Amino acid sequence: MFRLYRSITSRTAGLQGAALLVLRAVTGWLLVLHGLYKFDSGLTGFELGVLMPLGLPATGLLSWLIPTFEIAAGALLIAGLLTRVIALIVCAEMLLTGFWIKLGVWHTGVLGPQGAGGAEVDFLFLAMCLVIFAAGPGVLATDSLLGLERASRDRGQDKDPDQDKGRALTGASAG
Repeated sequence: MFRLYRSITSRTAGLQGAALLVLRAVTGWLLVLHGLYKFDSGLTGFELGVLMPLGLPATGLLSWLIPTFEIAAGALLIAGLLTRVIALIVCAEMLLTGFWIKLGVWHTGVLGPQGAGGAEVDFLFLAMCLVIFAAGPGVLATDSLLGLERASRDRGQDKDPDQDKGRALTGASAG
């Protein structure tokens, strides 16, 4: 059983870049859809139905900024550009909407009334963006192509080459 597990893990070890691309693309696509939905539903409705009851200042400006940010953030995540910064800002947005608005102010709970409209989507976005922030954009990202992020395959090059030669000569595994 353990040999099978080790065989699977060794065969899938090179898929991190593709997995991060899929995670970024799905997260970004869903953020774009959420932003577009707010525009399609009407910014006045978003302002009057969501933002004003929260007692937020400048609700007219926020009703335009929030969906615009979600669309731009989604597009940047898909492209893998400024990935960690965008992921961190989305984390902050999801903390606010999930904990403060949906659980604190609206008391909708995690799944919401009749299983809809709760904080579960906010928590999923939070988890996805935390992974993206921690893992980085991956090798298949604009950040990596522009040199803004070091591709994961290049990270091992910071090691002392003489240390690796010594390990090779003694037969010790190189980490």
